[in-house]
Amino acid sequence: MRKLLLLITLILPLTTFSQDNYLANLPISGGISEIGVSPSEKIWLATKAGNTYYTDKIGELWSFGPLGTKDPLSMDFGGTFERVNFFSEKIMMISGYIHGENSNTDFVYRSEDGGLNWDKVKFGKSSWIDAAYINDNGKAWMSGNSQLIYYTENSGKTWKSFDKAGNENALRFATIHFAKDEKTGLFGSFWNVLYKTTDNCLTWERLPTPLDQKKYKRLSKEHRPDIKKIRIFGDYYIINQQGNVFYTKSDNIDWIELPNIADFETTSDECIYLIDKDLKIDLRDSSFVSIWQSNKQLRSLPIAINTKNNSLFAFTYGEIYKINKNDFIVSKLMTNEVPISEPYLKVNYKGEEIGFDGNTVLRFDKKRTEWYRFMELPINVSNAVIFKKQIVIADNYLDQRLVVDIDEQKTTKYELPKSLFNLSANKIEKFSIEIGSQGCFHNDKQYKEYQLKNNTFKLIKKGKQFLSKMDKEISPKILNDIVNEINNSRFKKLTVNDLEISKKDLDNFKNFIGKEEQKIKKKGYDRFDYDNYYTFPGENTDFNFYKNVADSFDSIPDTVINQVFNTGYGNWSTTTVWRKMTITFKNGEVLTIENSDDKPNYLYTPWIINFNGLIIKSNSLKLGELINELTNGDLYSDVSKEKNYAIYKVADFLYKQSLNKK
Repeated sequence: MRKLLLLITLILPLTTFSQDNYLANLPISGGISEIGVSPSEKIWLATKAGNTYYTDKIGELWSFGPLGTKDPLSMDFGGTFERVNFFSEKIMMISGYIHGENSNTDFVYRSEDGGLNWDKVKFGKSSWIDAAYINDNGKAWMSGNSQLIYYTENSGKTWKSFDKAGNENALRFATIHFAKDEKTGLFGSFWNVLYKTTDNCLTWERLPTPLDQKKYKRLSKEHRPDIKKIRIFGDYYIINQQGNVFYTKSDNIDWIELPNIADFETTSDECIYLIDKDLKIDLRDSSFVSIWQSNKQLRSLPIAINTKNNSLFAFTYGEIYKINKNDFIVSKLMTNEVPISEPYLKVNYKGEEIGFDGNTVLRFDKKRTEWYRFMELPINVSNAVIFKKQIVIADNYLDQRLVVDIDEQKTTKYELPKSLFNLSANKIEKFSIEIGSQGCFHNDKQYKEYQLKNNTFKLIKKGKQFLSKMDKEISPKILNDIVNEINNSRFKKLTVNDLEISKKDLDNFKNFIGKEEQKIKKKGYDRFDYDNYYTFPGENTDFNFYKNVADSFDSIPDTVINQVFNTGYGNWSTTTVWRKMTITFKNGEVLTIENSDDKPNYLYTPWIINFNGLIIKSNSLKLGELINELTNGDLYSDVSKEKNYAIYKVADFLYKQSLNKK
């Protein structure tokens, strides 16, 4: 069943699948930086894990390529594939950091039969190929950490080397592009160097970059001003430097910022597709005049894009797009070469296991002993639970909830009940509080446990020297207050008044910012300072912005306050640290309150609440204050409970938001 129509409109309605329900999502292993598209629009992917995947056409099934493995957990890497390119319909090349005998990395993989068989072709001195440009006439240019330029005129069959472009140390190029004359080329480096050649790499002219022309300012000298992409079209150049997009006339380099553009790619007829930050598409001609704009938009920013036959191809890990003036096609990456994996997220509904994978509901076929796709949902699922005999699901942000009706194959909106708890009928029997840390070489946990005895919670288990300020006997009132706040805070929105910030707090904050500014300018900026809760984008941060936020603090919209304290920092290291309360009720139901961010928010918001498998998020400051009161201030022994930190989190959020709008 090789060919199967999987064309899907951009807005997917809730529906059953008409195609083979046993098809699996393509399990891609490894990062992807570029995609290859043939003249007939075959699409190939080559990953940093050394794997290959392909489809004969958008909308058809995907297959595993001959290089790599189907096992996503395999560690037998043959190298790092950075890209796959087509010279013609049959002649292909894979380049990157490819291992050979004796650890040589001086070859590319080349195929003359459309990817069925591959040969190793040496190109010169060993090099990690960072950048490559391949045209339709059999010519290609590559460069890497050897700093040489590698060139072919016969579709990669043989190669010769040009000397490095300039005298700069460690001059590694991240992007290469040539004009149609095959002599004029631009080479952009990882560190603010842009070279132009007009005689195919014999002589070089260094061009000013947007940073050279002070078109933008680096927030820190530690930030790499890399040139991510450079392209030539018509009489224009376009560049992405450090995430900022600029264009200029080629005969007079004067970079002009395109602040709303996230990515771009040129076509063979010297037009250019621009991807706006709102994920819509703008097609412009060689005079940089807009000739078409899409009404539809991408679901997310693509990982890699390419053009072929004047169409834009955009790839995300779950979908591939083909876009032009007449088409806006999106297709899932499906395969019949592996079965659907056992879903990580499952519920038992009426004696049957129901699985969830992204926005797909899975059921298990006992006869075939396989999972199959049963229906599609309008949200990606992060939580699924049987709650009051219904399947209740939540999205990745725990903001949207739906009831899934398996029998009718439909969903309806789910509203949390007005009350989750009835403390008069179902008292709290016991509770525990803990701090834990888990990493590559450790797993530590300290805790205290209390049991209700004679209308008082009494300490029955404790970790050594853990929460020494916490009382041995706890009144049920504060536990009831915590549970009631969880119940009530679900329907509350924070306001700036909830922070209870005084004029003295704001004055102290401005003094603090002034001292931080002087300290950073004196000692420098440490971008790896994960232990410091107060971090700034760089030594060139606009510290006055932070002070100005303090001056107008009372006028900050409630929507901002809610965003700040409803957003966690996330986990960016191999070590996870958590703070957790577990409350057990008389009828055996269990409620947990947990935070596991690397850098806690003010009072550890947002808290993740789990009640019998139903997961909700709470940004209640009062909840954090009650937990602090429960431990006599011992759980928050750091800056997370300070008003100064609360003001900083708001100001830092607004500053980073302002940077993203530039």
